[in-house]
Amino acid sequence: MHKPKLLNNIAFTAFKFFVLLKVPINNYTLLITNKDLVEKTKPILKDSYLQVFACLLLASLLPQIVLSLSPTNVLLNMVVVCVSAYIQIGIALYCLEIYKGKNVGLETIFSRFYGFKPIIFMLIYTLIVFLGLILLVVPGIILGLMYSQVFFILADDPDIGVIEAFNLSSKMMKNNMWQFFMLNLEALLYFIAGVFTLLIWWIWLLPRYSIAYAGFYEELKK
Repeated sequence: MHKPKLLNNIAFTAFKFFVLLKVPINNYTLLITNKDLVEKTKPILKDSYLQVFACLLLASLLPQIVLSLSPTNVLLNMVVVCVSAYIQIGIALYCLEIYKGKNVGLETIFSRFYGFKPIIFMLIYTLIVFLGLILLVVPGIILGLMYSQVFFILADDPDIGVIEAFNLSSKMMKNNMWQFFMLNLEALLYFIAGVFTLLIWWIWLLPRYSIAYAGFYEELKK
């Protein structure tokens, strides 16, 4: 009964996205160019590339290392999902603090292992994007961009409500989805190119773009 209406909504969302892709980039409210955003991370990181890379890599790989102990264990899989949510918020906080010029270490990433909000945020975000992807792929991309800032928002304000955070991310990204999409695409292409350097280039790429994402969030707040 509601299927035609659902399909119409999906088609309209997809149409808006493709229109967005085809409109010249100058028509959007860009707070800072991606090039300047990435360049801005250089003096921030300076001689700490290796340290930041090691912290980010270890934190990102930890859930997979734990899961490798028993991949078929259902309980362990649930624990890994929860740990991944806390680490995601911790990485967001870590990158925000570095972008602000603060001297932080690995302990910052593990400083948000409390409460249920990180898990709720992760589950809702994953579910929204997943449903969008299985419906028509494009809506999943749009929703992923629209709510991409929720982890930074929670890291920045632990007391914020779930609905409030998702609404805030939607508002912040309203005219900036294209720029963030291009920043992600740029990072992806560089990481692919980094494979041909035996991943050595990743030592610079991972910290630079991780901090650039935090910088993007900070620019959205202005």
